Amino acid sequence: MTDAVRTDPFLVAGTDVGSRLLLGSGGMASLESLAGALRASGATVATVAVRRVDPTTRHSLVDLLEGLGIRILPNTAGCFTAADAVLTARLAREAFATDWVKLEGIGDDRTPLPD
Repeated sequence: MTDAVRTDPFLVAGTDVGSRLLLGSGGMASLESLAGALRASGATVATVAVRRVDPTTRHSLVDLLEGLGIRILPNTAGCFTAADAVLTARLAREAFATDWVKLEGIGDDRTPLPD
């Protein structure tokens, strides 16, 4: 790692998030696999599909991320309309107590938006 990388913080909304790598939390075979990937990557932010996660469930993905000190970036995966995405983003803001939300929409059966 060069000095330029270490002294050049990655700021998002005025917050130094540490790593420029943001990891998705979906598609892993187990929470243990995800934990290993997160540790190995050095990522400090992970996306979480709001429609697939109950933030109040204990021993869950949310607990894992919080335990690792990973910032949760809820996303609106699974939304087919702008109205659904906005509603889901609002729910995410409340459920995860954050103003950070990754907006996603599905344009067709194969292509998430923006494509």
